[in-house]
Amino acid sequence: MEKKHSIALDYSHNNMLTLEASSYSDFTQFLFISGYKLGKIEAGFGSAMTLKEYDAIVISSPKNINLTPQEIDNLEQYVRDGGGLLLVSTRGGDYINRTNLNELTKKFGFRFVTDEVSDSVNYVSLQKRQILDKFKSHYITEQIQKIVLSSACSIETFDPEENGKNVRTEVVVRGGLYCFRNVFDGQIWTEEDSPKIPLMVCVEYFKGKVFAFGSLSIFSSLGREYGFVAFDNDIIIANILRWLILDITTEGKVVTVDLHQDLYLWAKSVIEKDGWSNFSSLINLSLIVLRDNYAKTMKEMKETKKKVGIKTGGKKIETGDGKIIKEVPEFLPKRKKEDLKDIISAIEEISGEKYESSISLEEEPSDDPKDMEKSISPEATEQLPDDLSILTVKELKQFCNDQDIHLPKNARKADIIKIINFVIGTE
Repeated sequence: MEKKHSIALDYSHNNMLTLEASSYSDFTQFLFISGYKLGKIEAGFGSAMTLKEYDAIVISSPKNINLTPQEIDNLEQYVRDGGGLLLVSTRGGDYINRTNLNELTKKFGFRFVTDEVSDSVNYVSLQKRQILDKFKSHYITEQIQKIVLSSACSIETFDPEENGKNVRTEVVVRGGLYCFRNVFDGQIWTEEDSPKIPLMVCVEYFKGKVFAFGSLSIFSSLGREYGFVAFDNDIIIANILRWLILDITTEGKVVTVDLHQDLYLWAKSVIEKDGWSNFSSLINLSLIVLRDNYAKTMKEMKETKKKVGIKTGGKKIETGDGKIIKEVPEFLPKRKKEDLKDIISAIEEISGEKYESSISLEEEPSDDPKDMEKSISPEATEQLPDDLSILTVKELKQFCNDQDIHLPKNARKADIIKIINFVIGTE
């Protein structure tokens, strides 16, 4: 039986995000539907053993209470040993929320800034509800086109307290070119431009991971235009949780792959049916299997081609001056009209609708001059002038009709002359 991954929410520091809060019901429903085993941490982070029971822990904007030094140390050790930690703040960071979350985040190389970021151009209803559509290539930003962060604080990154090859801090989402912010310097709030300011960061810390951003509204069920169901907000949250829990690193290269529609639909059905995390997992496994069996697979393909008699010599394509420009392998079988009838019949059976073909399913005359070669009498040939171009198209077609020479549809005059010359043997 497949193990359920467990996520715990912090209930011991006046966190705003709770499973019972109706204002976050969309997010709560998502957690249950996704099959996560959910838990509540109500006695603080004083017990390192308790933390190890969970694959990921969510700390969401503590209010009017601080983490103790022991709790900070335990959380750092939890991540170091392989745990996943999602840290969420809100506008104004620690200053507005009256907490010390940055005492924990500095161990991972970032801090929540005392500010509120807005966008003067790309926003929903209010400038503080900024729309973001430029993302760093990363597992977390897969399939993401747009998200909206409302009332968000920015994030500042720096070298963590314990730097080295075991720590990797990366900004995955930044503000747009028209971002500005209200920032508190300890005495007054001032407004300043802040293009491309960091808004979401991920950290690979020894064996564990941390993800952080400064907007609680992304979980909201109250704002349909900026909350959990707005744009791709739900997708990015799903990606974040999977990244925190699963054995996924940022070392892989993100590439764009063009899939045939039938392969895409098959892969999509397999992912939904068998519980794959995403397309990347399925494609990576497919490539691993092909890599490990490549020689055998290619050998079997060649043997199969020989058995069914597929010609691999190719078909030459010539330019007007007779030069060969390419050779096209004839791997694909020729389709018959019965194939099209079968396809239309299958579509009608699935859809319940009747379809009418817009093309003729009758046998068409061959375009190959070899198939047009007929026995032409010398008398008929003598009727033709030496220069066929002096004849009209109508006269040329009449000659072909009289001699039972089949012409392709919409044949041009030059094509007709060429066919006649071929048939009578002058070309």
